[in-house]
Amino acid sequence: MARETDLPEVAVLDVTESTNNDVIRLGREGAPHGTAVAARRQTLGRGRRGHVWVSPKGGLYFSVLVRPQVPRVSFSAIPAACGLAALDACHVLGARGVALKWPNDIIATTGENDGAKLGGILVEVGESASGPFAVCGIGVNLTPPPHEAIRPAAVHDGMVGALSPTYLDECVGSTAALAASDFSSLATIFRDAVVSRVDAWAKALAVQPQADGPLAPLLADYQASLALLGHKVRVVSHAGVQLAEGTFAAVDALGRAIVRQATGRELRFSSEQASLRARD
Repeated sequence: MARETDLPEVAVLDVTESTNNDVIRLGREGAPHGTAVAARRQTLGRGRRGHVWVSPKGGLYFSVLVRPQVPRVSFSAIPAACGLAALDACHVLGARGVALKWPNDIIATTGENDGAKLGGILVEVGESASGPFAVCGIGVNLTPPPHEAIRPAAVHDGMVGALSPTYLDECVGSTAALAASDFSSLATIFRDAVVSRVDAWAKALAVQPQADGPLAPLLADYQASLALLGHKVRVVSHAGVQLAEGTFAAVDALGRAIVRQATGRELRFSSEQASLRARD
């Protein structure tokens, strides 16, 4: 596995259809671990479950190729690793009061922006002659877009009850840290964080009992990063139908949210089934 100092330079584009598509193509052609493409704007970006992902200027849209030497079935933990990596990068840039909203939206947790969405993550898996790979796509709102009529990518994903946006410069509290880093440097900070988290996870997974589940090496850090853990929540389908309510008690080693009802019964939901909302 390549060390961070051996990683290829991040390719920076002014505009592309989709950085995930770009990196998937590179992965199929045999590109190495850590290959990344960043764009200032996307024209055909997409979010989870096939939703349109509007990507105006003012954001960082990038995708990273990872080739962890683990069984492909364990790739289901990569979104959590990438979520933690995004937080790591935000912290490097001086952001405070940021957390994950299960499964891997990046949100603010302080002040008037509490609960507002800073970014989101889409992980896709591909195959090449070199074996399976994953592409981690991350979109982060850096600064407000130039036209207020254009909603940022991180919230315009077709979800019922989509979150309002926030921006990294607001979470940092000053534009100085962002201004001091050019776009390529910002993309590299996020890319290096993803590679570091995925490499550490793959190394730990190789020595843990298989029965523990793919998320086990990340579980403590991942749960500590979740804004709603321990809080009353509503479980809502992606069509907006309430499925249950209770306390967000934990996440299991398969990445499912465990919601404990008032009766003590515990229900488990995958991110494909539902999302969690704070209960009013």
